[in-house]
Amino acid sequence: MTSETRNQLFLQYQNLIGKTIRRNRRLIAALWLETEDVAQDLSIVMLLAIEKFDPLRSDSLPAFLVSKLQFAILDIRRRHKPYGMGGTKPDTRPEYTYLNKVSDSGMVCEIPSYDDTGTFEVSEFLSNLTEFERNTLNQKVGGYSLKKKSHTAALADMRCRFEQFYTTSALSK
Repeated sequence: MTSETRNQLFLQYQNLIGKTIRRNRRLIAALWLETEDVAQDLSIVMLLAIEKFDPLRSDSLPAFLVSKLQFAILDIRRRHKPYGMGGTKPDTRPEYTYLNKVSDSGMVCEIPSYDDTGTFEVSEFLSNLTEFERNTLNQKVGGYSLKKKSHTAALADMRCRFEQFYTTSALSK
């Protein structure tokens, strides 16, 4: 396939990129991605898919392109997936705070700074949740939109109890 043919097919089916983005707009918004960046990634995927298209294996080029674009959206979701309750990746390293004071040897000291929330306190709070609250929290962390009043009330109650739990555990230290 020549580059001119590929470019003509790309221009002919370019509307599929917009349709795929509109179909997955909630996912893109939940991952805090820019629409232009997603469109650029999908454009690259579409160009590669046009190159790989084999008319002997598939009857329809548009159907082939739609499936490739949808799989590309799933790959983007996997690459930008938030981790855990706080949305941090598991390989997060501690930040370093540089002191203004120089030590006796002339070197600047580095002290790692960690979050005040201990892992023990959070795991203790999570162990006290009911089964419904645990399922609600898992769905919320999983990216589901919870619209039932029982779910939103459970999340608000958990948030309030965690704030109280965190302040009492911080005061006891």
